[in-house]
Amino acid sequence: MNALLIARINVLRLLRDRTSLFFIFVLPIILIVVLGTVYGGRTAPRMGIVATGSGALGAELVEAIRNGGVDLELKEPATVEDLRAGVEAGTLEIGVIVPPDYDATLRNGGVATVTILGQPQGAISALREAVDAAIAEQAAAVRAAQLTVERTGMPYDDALAAARAVQAATVGVTVTVERTGEGIFPAGTGAFQPGAQSQLVLFMFLTSMTAATQLILTRQLGVSRRMVAAPVRVGTILVGETLGRFGVAMVQGLFIVVLSSIAFGVGWGDPLAAGLIVVLFALVGTGAAMVIGVFSNNPDQAGALGVMAGMLLSALGGAMVPLEIFPEPAHTIAYLTPHAWAIQGLREVALRDGGIGDVLVELGALMVYAIVLLALGTWRFRRLLTR
Repeated sequence: MNALLIARINVLRLLRDRTSLFFIFVLPIILIVVLGTVYGGRTAPRMGIVATGSGALGAELVEAIRNGGVDLELKEPATVEDLRAGVEAGTLEIGVIVPPDYDATLRNGGVATVTILGQPQGAISALREAVDAAIAEQAAAVRAAQLTVERTGMPYDDALAAARAVQAATVGVTVTVERTGEGIFPAGTGAFQPGAQSQLVLFMFLTSMTAATQLILTRQLGVSRRMVAAPVRVGTILVGETLGRFGVAMVQGLFIVVLSSIAFGVGWGDPLAAGLIVVLFALVGTGAAMVIGVFSNNPDQAGALGVMAGMLLSALGGAMVPLEIFPEPAHTIAYLTPHAWAIQGLREVALRDGGIGDVLVELGALMVYAIVLLALGTWRFRRLLTR
């Protein structure tokens, strides 16, 4: 009970610091959004189409674009204003407006205008291929139907059907687009999944480093000496301080996991496998915090060393930039850090439906880091308490 009380006091002390609250609860979410935007799993560009009241030919054009040779994510905003807002905000790379009188204009031999929206700095040429190809194919059939109506008096719908039949049977050139190689992330990866995984690792470690300063303050303020003088065993103090660092790391980790699941729909895969990775990495952060706390002379030194170590290891381990885009030898060097093992394990569980058996190597690596760091930290802390 005494150990749990010590741990509780450590967690509450950190949570009462307003600056820490920002770094624990606000900054991780901001970075998840940023990384989801930049490195998210969405591979297809987004196109918005408004074709309200455009008739049968307008609906046909939309389906031709949807089923064309360009891989895209098609959205259909309710109004033209919503479409323009989406393009201006960047949530849509390109917008297409099919006029309400599209069908009637073409049937009457007129010229219908399809409007394409895009930001000046946006590269929309590739997306225009889908629109241009669909319009060109439909325009050829419409012209043939109009010519047939003029010369034979055949009903327009029959003439259009005949033109399409001839068009389908006409020998032409077929272009096949084939994607080779593998993407950075598996198909179907949510835009915020990789960012949530990397930020989980980054902030669990950084928050643990922040908690290292509290260990020094406990010694400087004489709290440790008073606990030793009280009828509390040294082992209980060691366990309590260790659990305090662990509790801080787990508060950070659970917050990111729960909020990212609710707010961004991030899936974490097998709960048991993902949970073990999170717990072991929390123990790694706990051990690192203990080491920084017992080998530093003052809180400022611990804070500087903790932040520097946290940022450096996070950068090397793929918690700032996706590990998947690291070139060699940086990719191999990354696995000298516990961060890379944790991220790889989370990727395997969440993105590839892995279980405990698929991440045994990652779990083993994290366990080794945790044991070594905790042993070193608690050994040094015991010496400080008993000398």
